[in-house]
Amino acid sequence: MVEGSIALTIAIVAASLCCGLIITVAAIAIPIVIMRKKRQQTEELAAVGTQGEAKVLSMTDTGMRINDNPRVTLELEITMPMRPPYKVTKTMVVPIIRLPQVQVGEVVGVMVDMSDPTNPDKVGLLLK
Repeated sequence: MVEGSIALTIAIVAASLCCGLIITVAAIAIPIVIMRKKRQQTEELAAVGTQGEAKVLSMTDTGMRINDNPRVTLELEITMPMRPPYKVTKTMVVPIIRLPQVQVGEVVGVMVDMSDPTNPDKVGLLLK
């Protein structure tokens, strides 16, 4: 009976270690994959994008913070060469030091992938 209890305890400890290892690997790997994807999107936008301007029509704080930087939802009126202005709503993390650049009424530079200009993922703000 004691041998059965020891075997069960060893099995539970081994399962706990495996679960802990899996959770740790996921906690490290998932953010790395997300950051690489974002960097790849940024590089693609820089390569194929067209520069324009966007007027900030509204800014709403989502209440989420990433590294103490606010995640906000921006309503933008984008003006591109030889195209009428159009609106895009984009949710993004804005570094706190860049927050004054995205206040309502401000005009910021943007890069837009003209293959899908209304897709918020294809619009990048050029914050200085």
